[in-house]
Amino acid sequence: MTTWLVAALLGCSPSAEDIAKTITSTNPVVREDGAKIAQNYPEEAVEKALIAALGDPARTVRLNAIESLAEIEATTAGAPLVDRLQNDADPLVRRAAADALGRLKERGAALALVAYVQTFGPDDREQLAGIWALGSIGAEGLDPEPRQVVLDALVNLRDTTTDRHVRYQVTAALRTFK
Repeated sequence: MTTWLVAALLGCSPSAEDIAKTITSTNPVVREDGAKIAQNYPEEAVEKALIAALGDPARTVRLNAIESLAEIEATTAGAPLVDRLQNDADPLVRRAAADALGRLKERGAALALVAYVQTFGPDDREQLAGIWALGSIGAEGLDPEPRQVVLDALVNLRDTTTDRHVRYQVTAALRTFK
């Protein structure tokens, strides 16, 4: 039994170092659990382990790591999450990365999120996480060029979609670009 599991059974809280170790276990179920529990440990060692877990072969580990990074408001997770958004083979992982980037309000992800949204047809609801993320990031703090690219992409999508849910989300995102 791992140290953190024994501690949890005894009613003690595992240390951040114990959680970080579980995320690198050879057992995928332990890694899944560690990546999920990590959302309660906003510490540097855990953040680093979660970022490393973004490349885990197990999808659930990657999904749990993404969720935990958003929960602990990981300040160093922007670039690694953009990498998952752009390069992960799993669409659920890409969608989770888009959502996390929006939750973290990662301004550096704006252009990658536009590219992500543009991989879908105008009525495809799979893009909603990316649209929401762009609205969450908003215009404030974006340089003029990326700001214009995002604005143009959202306006184009609003004008081409016939899906009311997509249109609603795009309109909400556009309202953040005052």
